[in-house]
Amino acid sequence: MRSEAIVDSRLSINVSIEHSVDVNSRFLTSSSSRAHLANQLLLYDRIVVPTKDFGIVPVLIYWMGVKNFEDTLESKAISFLHKPSLLGYVGNGNGISGYIIKPSKEKPFKWWQTALFGEIDAAIELQLQHWCPFISQKQRSRLAKRILDHNLPLQYENDTFTRAVEHESYVDIIEDDFLRVMLFELLGHPEKIDLKWLPDVEPNQIKVSRYGQIQNAIDLVLHLAEINLSILMATRLGDIDLVAPVGAERILASKLRRTGVAPSAIDNFVSLLNLVDVPDPGPAVAAGELSLERIWRLRNRGSSRRFRSWLREADSGDAMKLQKAYIRALGKRSFYESFPVRLIRFALTSSADTVAPGSSIALGAIDSFFVERWLQGFSPKLFLDDLARMQFPSREDVERVLKNIRLE
Repeated sequence: MRSEAIVDSRLSINVSIEHSVDVNSRFLTSSSSRAHLANQLLLYDRIVVPTKDFGIVPVLIYWMGVKNFEDTLESKAISFLHKPSLLGYVGNGNGISGYIIKPSKEKPFKWWQTALFGEIDAAIELQLQHWCPFISQKQRSRLAKRILDHNLPLQYENDTFTRAVEHESYVDIIEDDFLRVMLFELLGHPEKIDLKWLPDVEPNQIKVSRYGQIQNAIDLVLHLAEINLSILMATRLGDIDLVAPVGAERILASKLRRTGVAPSAIDNFVSLLNLVDVPDPGPAVAAGELSLERIWRLRNRGSSRRFRSWLREADSGDAMKLQKAYIRALGKRSFYESFPVRLIRFALTSSADTVAPGSSIALGAIDSFFVERWLQGFSPKLFLDDLARMQFPSREDVERVLKNIRLE
C-alpha cells in the first residue's frame, strides 16, 4: 500500500539567517501557498510539514482559524518535522552543509533567532506569543503542548547527512550528463569545476536555497540537495510520499542507472498519473472566495476519504476513474463547475521487486542513499510541483558541450 502521508516541502518556509519574521510574513500572504495547502488537504490523509522555527504554525492558524487548526492536529491531518539545522552552501570549500548559529555575549539572540536556533518548545511558544496575541496564555500553553505532541524531530548522524545529501548531490551532477551541462552553462563554460569551491560565495558566507529558483550554480547544487534531503526526510518517516520538482523523477532514474540496476527495471521505474481537467479550487482559495474552512469540511466527507484511499492504490491506468472520484469528492456540480481546471500529476515509482532476476547488486557496495532505500522497498509517489520545474538542456546541447567539461 502506498502511503497516505506526504512530506511537503512546499509548506516548509525557507527561513535562513536573515530576519525570519519578514520571511514568515511573506509566506503568510502567499495566496499560492494557501491554495497549495487546500489542494493537499483534499489529496492526502496526512501532511507532514518540515520546519525549523515553527513559523508555519501561526500561518496555519491565520489561514484556518484556531479551532480548525486544532482539529487538523487532533485528526493527525497535519503534523510537523523539526529539522536540526538549515541547509546552505558554505564558502571556504565547505560546500553543501547543514548549519546552526549560536548566540554570544556580544550578539545575544532576538526572539525570532531563539525560535530559529533554540529549543523546540521555546520556538513554538515564541511563535504563538508574538504572532497570535489574541490567544490567551492558558490556551497558548495547551496549544503549544498539542503542537509538540504532533512534532517528529528529524534525527540523523552527521555521516548520514554527508552521504545522503551532500555527497549524493555532488554525484548526481558528476554522473548525469544533463546536470553537468546545466552547471557548465550556469558557470559560463569554465576550464574546470570544483563543486565545493563554486564562485559567488565568500569564505565567511553562507548561500541558502531559493526553492524553485535556479539562477546560478549554487542554486542548482542546493536544489539537488533539497531533493535529496526530502528523500532522507521521507525515509525517516517510514517511507512516505514527497513533493518534488518536475524533473526529479528523471534524477531518481539516473541514480538507479549509475548504480547498475537493470535497464528493464529503470524503464519501468516511473509511470505518470495525470488527472486531466479536474476542477481546481486553488484559485478560489487564493482569491479568498473559498475558505480553507470549507475545504476542511469537504475533506472530511465520505467521498473525499474514499478518493484518497483510491489514490493510494492508483496506477497510471486509473486516471479516468480517479478523475471522476475527485469530482465526486468536491460535492455538487453547481459548487465546482465555475472552477478553472487543472492537471494533477504524480510520478508513481515502482517497487524494488521489479529488479530483473539475476541482477547482482551488492547492497553494501551501493553509493546511493536513494537506491539503497529503494532496494529495501521504498517506492514513493512524487507529487510533481510545476512551480519548481527543472529545465533540462536538450540532448543536442548536452552532446555539444560535454567534451569541454571537467569536474573535480
